[in-house]
Amino acid sequence: MTFSAKRTLTPLLALSFFGAALLPATASAAKSVHIRGTAYEFNNVKVRLAGASIRVVEFPKLKTTPRANGSYDLVVPAKAKITPYITFKGYSQVHLQTFTTAGKDLANVNFQTPTVNIAQALGFLLGVPISAAGQPKQCVIVSTFSTKNVRNLNFEGFIGYGAHGIAGATATISPKLPGAVYFNDNVIPDPAQLLSSKDGGVLWKSVPAGTYKITASKPGNKFASFTATCKPGRVVNANPPWGLYQTSGPGS
Repeated sequence: MTFSAKRTLTPLLALSFFGAALLPATASAAKSVHIRGTAYEFNNVKVRLAGASIRVVEFPKLKTTPRANGSYDLVVPAKAKITPYITFKGYSQVHLQTFTTAGKDLANVNFQTPTVNIAQALGFLLGVPISAAGQPKQCVIVSTFSTKNVRNLNFEGFIGYGAHGIAGATATISPKLPGAVYFNDNVIPDPAQLLSSKDGGVLWKSVPAGTYKITASKPGNKFASFTATCKPGRVVNANPPWGLYQTSGPGS
């Protein structure tokens, strides 16, 4: 057989051309990731917030709406700081922790949202003034020490698991602020509670504007940390299975 450089190179050049043509599409696809989760009512998981508005502080044009079952899918830049928040009539506006996307989708990013009435009742217990819209005058940061056992469950598995808090843990905030308030076993923030209860909840009230890092500790355990971005009137709820989730140690 006679070797023909022209015949051999022609298909190779064509392949190179079409391969190069495919590169922009691949690169374009890599520029965004999905944040998925479920929006539901605080202390009432059966109530899903279908029809609410979910947006991103850093990218005001990005928006999605939870489906009938409360699930949502939000497309965001692949490498950026992302602070999602939710608004819905009759409920407090709630911000999540500030995520830094790294080219991977984020799953189980849930919104645990109190009604305005519940927010006002919690504010009364804590001595924190709450507006008619359900927002504090300053910022409030809330999270949960949650067991590693719920980390990778879907939402139905998560709510079916039951109590998912880690008792006996402490949280630290930086820059430093006055002590954290832990939730008791009855899911009520209790200033007399010195460590987390089986509920796992913890909060800081009247937080000045700024960016904060929250860490957790308990002997024999390790936890993830998270970043909260505070502004006046903002509730930051880094709720499970994100926030202060357990990375190692005995599960609850």
